[in-house]
Amino acid sequence: MGNKVGTAFRKFIEHSKETGLFVIVDEAHHSPAYGCRNLLIGEKGLRALVPNSNILGLTATPTYTDKAKKGWLWKIFTDGDNGVIYQADKETLITQCILARPNYIEVSTGIDMEVDDKLYDRLVKQHKDLPESIIEILADNKHRNNFIVNSYVSKKDSKDTYGKTIIFADRWFQCEYIKNKLVEKGIKADAIYSHIDADPGSADARNKRKEDDNKRILDDFKSNKLDVLINVRMLTEGVDVPNVQTVFITRQTTSSILMTQMIGRALRGEKAGGSSEANIVLFFDDWKRLIDWVNPEDGDTKPDPVKPEKGEHYPLEYISIRLIEELSKSIENDGVYPIEYKKIFPIGWYKTEIVYADSDNNNDSMEPFTEFVMVYEHTQSKFEAFISSITDPKLLKLLDEWSKEYLDDEWMQPKVKEWIDKYFDDETDDIGRRLSSDLIKIVRHIAQDNLHSTPPYHSFEEREIYDLDKIADELINFSNPQLNNYVKQEFSKAGMLWETFYKTPNRLLIALQLVINKIITDGDGSKAPTSTSTSPPKRNNRVRELIEGEKEKVKMRDGYACLCCGLNTEGKLHIDHIKPFSMGGETSVENSQTLCVICNRCKGKNEIDFRCKTTKLSDPKNLDLSFRTESQHSIRTLTRIVNLFYHCKAVDKIEWDRSTRGYSIYLHPGNNCKWLLKHKVELLKYVQDKLGRQANNIEVTTIE
Repeated sequence: MGNKVGTAFRKFIEHSKETGLFVIVDEAHHSPAYGCRNLLIGEKGLRALVPNSNILGLTATPTYTDKAKKGWLWKIFTDGDNGVIYQADKETLITQCILARPNYIEVSTGIDMEVDDKLYDRLVKQHKDLPESIIEILADNKHRNNFIVNSYVSKKDSKDTYGKTIIFADRWFQCEYIKNKLVEKGIKADAIYSHIDADPGSADARNKRKEDDNKRILDDFKSNKLDVLINVRMLTEGVDVPNVQTVFITRQTTSSILMTQMIGRALRGEKAGGSSEANIVLFFDDWKRLIDWVNPEDGDTKPDPVKPEKGEHYPLEYISIRLIEELSKSIENDGVYPIEYKKIFPIGWYKTEIVYADSDNNNDSMEPFTEFVMVYEHTQSKFEAFISSITDPKLLKLLDEWSKEYLDDEWMQPKVKEWIDKYFDDETDDIGRRLSSDLIKIVRHIAQDNLHSTPPYHSFEEREIYDLDKIADELINFSNPQLNNYVKQEFSKAGMLWETFYKTPNRLLIALQLVINKIITDGDGSKAPTSTSTSPPKRNNRVRELIEGEKEKVKMRDGYACLCCGLNTEGKLHIDHIKPFSMGGETSVENSQTLCVICNRCKGKNEIDFRCKTTKLSDPKNLDLSFRTESQHSIRTLTRIVNLFYHCKAVDKIEWDRSTRGYSIYLHPGNNCKWLLKHKVELLKYVQDKLGRQANNIEVTTIE
């Protein structure tokens, strides 16, 4: 054997044992990652090798929500208050004009996107971003790109102009298309992008942008020779671009790091060469399944010590997916497949937080994700036994392996199968075929927790309210019309979760009828005849949608504008059933009205005729402030809120007085202004917090 050769780094460490070592960790929120924390504080890490070392961390990114991950930060950074020697929150930096105040604007493209099981698995279970094939489709969509272009151009000569703007695109050809369309419309625009992976001699290769071209164009943008700069991930970090007023983020992403980097290009405050406010324009598509896209507003508000942290609310979509899956099975099997709600309706859930490495990015990018594990009556004790065994001190070495941010599925599955065989019944406990992934979530949460604590358990205290077994027993003698009325009433009740769980009244109705059939069958020992009034309704063959000519007639009648908020040429207009189709509303011009995407979603299953200017309500409903906001269009948003509150087109006009910094809301005759004035405080707070307007007052008047 040859002699051992000491590396320069080893010699440096040996020397540092005498002199001490000062380590600076940039992007310190990544330091709890397995590799980094072992380098810093592991058994053979820097702190062990050089006891008199000091470690300083720097970060501008919000830290983990889970106290266990914060615990790792506290172990690595030991000085100050829980490891923090200095901090400045975002609101303080905005007040000091170091950062600009973000004005978040969400814009619907009107594009419908399907999500198959493979894509859903990638986005939700593997925590990866959109695959290149989907990104290619979005980038190549001319209608979508034209919409992005028009969104900028429409503000060109208005007081709400977007000004100096960076557009984040995904492909070089998308950059070129948007640039050319902007130039055609008189906008000073150009694009920068890096190398293109293509075969030599291809069109892509011939269009490859040179580094000198990019530098020249970037300099032109910095010196204000350009108003718009389109790029493909070249300006996410490491580039100093002052006085940017707006960023366009042209698609949704699951990467909080990428989102933060893009938003950061516009957040320079006045003292840093930027502006007092910055527009963050996020274009979103209509994805057909629930995807946990990054919300750009997350982290902008200080946590409320009283309210639960984000993610501690009921994971309702998990419950809904399970219920609808079981309902579909029963319908497909003509009701023979029984639904037992105590087995498919959870009694609670574990909340896990796990840090994953992005395998598409060579495991360099790590982000925390909050996920839920549903617990049922018959699985609760089994989960408890499993967790008890995993937290046995004898298994600490095993947990160390599971604490890594990237684990290969082939490595995990054999061990998971052992656990399922030992603690669970594969046939009855693998609900929705999620048991394997659920165990992985729990083990990885415990392993990554520096105290190896179990994930917090939350009980579903309202579960009994939605137990269809009990409800059906009470409704067993109801006729079909009575059941219909019951379902409609339940769906319209404020605070109830029926719509969240079942999506449509018809699904709840079918579920109730199936359970009633089961009660009758179990009661007399024979299957209830399908001809009785309690059998599931047949598929509705009525026409659901107007033909194109009729749609055009409705839009023309309504002035090509949303009857609720007034939106006209911007965005995609929908034709809405005034009386919902699911509630027996006919598909006709008379029962149709023009609404924008947001108003259509907010109206939901309510029967509201926005052609009517006087409310038909006898008593006021609760003021709903939970739906999507458009902070750029405060008057339009307020108009939507008030009209939905009165269930009609109650607003005559809304005016903003700059001198008093107040809104004046004028209602059409017959609408009681006192109803809205009762909510004046919460509405004003909504305007200040959600719409970002420094308003001092809101006045409401009914026109005589």
